[in-house]
Amino acid sequence: MKRIHILTALAVLSLATPSCNYLDHPQDSRTELNRADKIERLLVSAYPNLLPMGFTEHRTDNVADNGPRFTDGTISNHEGYYWEPNSETDWDTEYNFWNTCYHSIMTANQALKAIEDLGSPTELRHSRGEALLCRAYTHFLLVNVFSQIYNGQTSQTDKGVPYFTEPEHGIGEKHPRLSVATVYKLIEADLLEGMSLIDDDKYTQPLYHFTTRAAKAFATQFYCYYEQWDKAKQYADQILGTGQVTGLRDVKTYNKFTQFDEVMRAYINPQDKANIMLLATRSLWGRRLKHTRFAHNSTIASKETYRSGGGWGANLWSYDRLYGSNEALYTAKFAEVFEITDVTAQTGQPHIIGMPFDLDKVLLWRAEARVMLKDYAGAASDLSAWYLSKEGNAGTAESIAAAYDTSITADLTEEDRLAREARKETVSKPLNPKFAIESGLQTNLMHAVLHARRVLTAYEGYRWDDIRRFGIEIKHSLADGTVMTLKVDDHRRASQIPAFIREAGMEGNPGY
Repeated sequence: MKRIHILTALAVLSLATPSCNYLDHPQDSRTELNRADKIERLLVSAYPNLLPMGFTEHRTDNVADNGPRFTDGTISNHEGYYWEPNSETDWDTEYNFWNTCYHSIMTANQALKAIEDLGSPTELRHSRGEALLCRAYTHFLLVNVFSQIYNGQTSQTDKGVPYFTEPEHGIGEKHPRLSVATVYKLIEADLLEGMSLIDDDKYTQPLYHFTTRAAKAFATQFYCYYEQWDKAKQYADQILGTGQVTGLRDVKTYNKFTQFDEVMRAYINPQDKANIMLLATRSLWGRRLKHTRFAHNSTIASKETYRSGGGWGANLWSYDRLYGSNEALYTAKFAEVFEITDVTAQTGQPHIIGMPFDLDKVLLWRAEARVMLKDYAGAASDLSAWYLSKEGNAGTAESIAAAYDTSITADLTEEDRLAREARKETVSKPLNPKFAIESGLQTNLMHAVLHARRVLTAYEGYRWDDIRRFGIEIKHSLADGTVMTLKVDDHRRASQIPAFIREAGMEGNPGY
């Protein structure tokens, strides 16, 4: 593992801010939050410093069992592949994710309380907005991990997570699990108020904060998940405009690099117009995704992701540089930044830079919204813009949908019939969402959106959300030939509440 000294990382990646940088550890000055600058500094800790991909990606169909000739990796990779709770309690685990998220929420609430105690001065309106957005986003992450995904049919009774609005810890009767629907309503309230207060001019390094654009990107994602696609499109339009889309990530520019850390630097470059918000996380994901027993391999790439045929044409070759080309593929965008905290011992903390929001994600969320709103020409336009930016081909709604058609008719050749049957197991797995979606053009265009997003977000865990949101049944095959199936309504689609929380009195999730 190549280690990057913290000073070198900061110089090369330009990730410093005047008050702190993304690898800094601000002092906890909660007992003396009597000035605006102290509150602003505290808010650095209100962003979650861990994302769920480290324990959700292996639950998806992006991963296969490559057999015992490869290293087994880590326990959490193995447990994820079997849809089991994490037995470990450190690094990229459900336990650590729960703890770090609620710590971030408590920090946001402490800042909000301090602002209130100071009389809510005008100079701190933007800080209140930032704290509300951090609180909303972190609860959004939590409820989507530890609960069944939101849907209009069962979320009124599905168990969600506690929603903390005061700077205090505690669980059980005082902070019970609210319904998923209630959590979403609280998230929406914080999101909308926070977004109205943000002032981009207050940020020296805006890419590492909730700017207006980042807040609208979050709103786009949130309303897609909330099944309010008209609002999702509304916020996406404010970012992307209503004409030709520009500024999407140009993956082919990475072909000139020879080292993974060079690709990582380019991917998170603040000058890249595609980037909307970055999160620095304390994570071993940059190492764990390289373990090759359970991993994204060339077979999956060729049949289901960026080397498979899709609405874009035959292949997206430039993704070879971003995702690698070995038997077990891994991605350069998560190369590790190692912070040396003891120069003599050469020990320290590993970090990766997460990308919760960029233009490509917003574009595909809008494409999803347009499919659901039956604006098929608009959806095809968004998909074509994404295809062209990745060296693919543009298409019409009909031509893109045809690439995902699995209907069997009498006039098909045997070759075409077999190809359509194969799609049911790869890129057009049957959709069974709890919202209405019509067969034919609407369903096939949604397959196109899901396929593009699967390529775009490989290793980021978003595929797990799509599997659950769209009711996709997936199979995990073992090297010995055993096939495990995760059914559409399997309780294991919600991660188990960590054991120490259940032991303290909180109700766990069934099915484990």
